[in-house]
Amino acid sequence: MGGAIPTSQRLAGGPASALPVVLRSLLMVDCGSAYTKVALAGLVEDRYRLLACAQAATTTAPPVADLTVGILDAIVQIERTIGRPLLRAGTLITPEQEDGTGVDGLALAMSAGGPLRLLTMGPGREAVAGLLYRAIGGLFVEFEALPASPRGLPEGEWQRLSAQVRALHPHSLLVIGAPFGAAHAQDEIEAVGEQVMHWIEALRGAAGETMPSTLPILFAGNANDAARLSAVARQRGAAVQAVETLSPSTLGPLSRAVGSLYEAAVLRQTPGYLKARAQASAPPMATNTALGGVIRYLAQHYQMNVVGADVGASSTALAAATSQGAFLPADHPNAGVGSGAGYVLRANGAPSILRWLPWDATESEVREYVLTRMLRPHVLPATARELALEHALAREAIRLAIHAPGSRLAGLHPVDVLLGTGGVLAHAPHPALAALILLDALQPRGITSLVIDTAGLATMLGTIPGFAPQAAAELTETDAVPLLLGSVISTAGDVPPGQPAVRVVLEYADGRQQVEDVAQGTLLRLPLALGERALLSLYPAAPVDIGLGPGQHARASEPIEGGVLGLVVDARGRPLALHDSPHERVARLREWQRALGVEA
Repeated sequence: MGGAIPTSQRLAGGPASALPVVLRSLLMVDCGSAYTKVALAGLVEDRYRLLACAQAATTTAPPVADLTVGILDAIVQIERTIGRPLLRAGTLITPEQEDGTGVDGLALAMSAGGPLRLLTMGPGREAVAGLLYRAIGGLFVEFEALPASPRGLPEGEWQRLSAQVRALHPHSLLVIGAPFGAAHAQDEIEAVGEQVMHWIEALRGAAGETMPSTLPILFAGNANDAARLSAVARQRGAAVQAVETLSPSTLGPLSRAVGSLYEAAVLRQTPGYLKARAQASAPPMATNTALGGVIRYLAQHYQMNVVGADVGASSTALAAATSQGAFLPADHPNAGVGSGAGYVLRANGAPSILRWLPWDATESEVREYVLTRMLRPHVLPATARELALEHALAREAIRLAIHAPGSRLAGLHPVDVLLGTGGVLAHAPHPALAALILLDALQPRGITSLVIDTAGLATMLGTIPGFAPQAAAELTETDAVPLLLGSVISTAGDVPPGQPAVRVVLEYADGRQQVEDVAQGTLLRLPLALGERALLSLYPAAPVDIGLGPGQHARASEPIEGGVLGLVVDARGRPLALHDSPHERVARLREWQRALGVEA
């Protein structure tokens, strides 16, 4: 990693130049909470290809509190790689010059700065909760339900409750009005307005410098209720931004309002953001929003069900899209393997992390490692034990995202393609370790192709379709998902341990045939090299389901493609059960690793 760029250098000093008709090159930037990734793409024989990528520490905290310093550090590394200047006196050269220096565009994805924290209340909060999550799905938002103003509580209890809310450091208050067509008293919204203002006053009065003088108020409801709420708010010096009542056809207005608030309340407060924003060729996106865009493109392009998993230092984003066009995000803004490790530990407990470790460990070791990761999120695992702890945290972070409020991903079957991205998965020292994280946490059923985004392009590509659709399409098809781990056959249903769960028959192009009986509770790796294809037939035991129903046989109509792990058969059953005995559990975990080629 190159040395830090002095803070006197700058990324940009004014608005981005008008984009040329044909983009010859572009930079894609993803600013995470721990690391900033930068990728350079350009035209090679009339097709867009990845030319270079680099990574540097994100610089949003003292002593270097300027986002652009980390971006420039990564760009300098790319300059060294390609031997071509992109910066002049610390400023990005744009558009690309005739001598090849500079770039034509820059796209920016962000998760640095954290999520938009919304307090929610109002008469329609529970009634339209499903619509609310659909409207906000894919945005980087953390919800916290706010209780009604507890005027009858003793003073001490009220102070304790308001202190808990202040500790959340909320950015805005979202009031959900009565559902469309629901009967409610005329003065009900005025009572809600009084509750809202009671909370606003309480937060304003004791927040000190940690919060603005008054929280922005968003209201989703009918125009009459919006007028009444606004009247109450104006009397207290507050303003209300109103959008339409939530319904299946009116999700967009609230989504856009929350997106604008995210930029104003979170992104613009990130040190150096405005300088980076000034050079961007399109409005910046939250990283999980960008991931969702790529997953939807893949699902539509290949007409398959696709799931993407991005495990970060402070948050975990999952995005699923179906061949019919449905979008199923499942994000957790606080669960990660760096600064978010503490949340994972608090939410799921040390035993949930210990259960994934292939050796005996104590809760004290888990807590010590988590504390280290929280204090030093840039430090990479240095030993096998630390690596296993990070991978255990990744599994639990994914599980938290799957079961986060509003998630519908848990019921998606089949998963045709499972794409892993983010440093934990992309930098796993053995591809089998990345595969096990995804299989253990997401537990797909049937036949799934596992792919790892080793270049870290997936989230960045979601930022460019608006101004570079051809580049987005060509990079997605070529460089975005270069490492195919292989196909995985996952069984559901149980037979006695050790008994055959499924018979697998592979017929290779040269006429060879391989037949394997895979025992219940085991993993098996069959040889099928990257690019090699073979016809697959499956004969499950009567209670076992491979995606067509218990006991139903299957024969692929087209050859199945191999990968770096070949063809993997996961006969451990669904849901995956781990042994209660620590000794037996450790032995089984090591056995599963060895089955996929990892020496424990």
